[in-house]
Amino acid sequence: MGYESNTGLNVSNYYGPRGTGGTRGVFKTEGYQYEFVWNLEDTGLPFKFPIYPGGVEVVAVDDSFAEGTVSAVTIGGVAVFAATEAAPVMLAANNTGVLAQTGGTGGVLVIRFRNVAV
Repeated sequence: MGYESNTGLNVSNYYGPRGTGGTRGVFKTEGYQYEFVWNLEDTGLPFKFPIYPGGVEVVAVDDSFAEGTVSAVTIGGVAVFAATEAAPVMLAANNTGVLAQTGGTGGVLVIRFRNVAV
């Protein structure tokens, strides 16, 4: 059981376990599922999409936070914009990881992907 200590100096400290709110919180995937956030306004050095030795499966492209109308997203020349959990797009280990998109003028794209075992 936790308790709060107030020393009289307008400083309160809480000791002991804190409630986490039931079952809400972080779902640890331990290196299986990732999110790649692509800032469309960045004009600096281009970032490449991470490709692992066994390849990756792109399971979603979220354009909710992108400005403009994103109509296409490719990674190493492979179209991934239509990827879903039910129909993921596989990127082989030899993919270049070069990102390209059409229509986005700002904001961010979130690309969700999973590692594939070697």
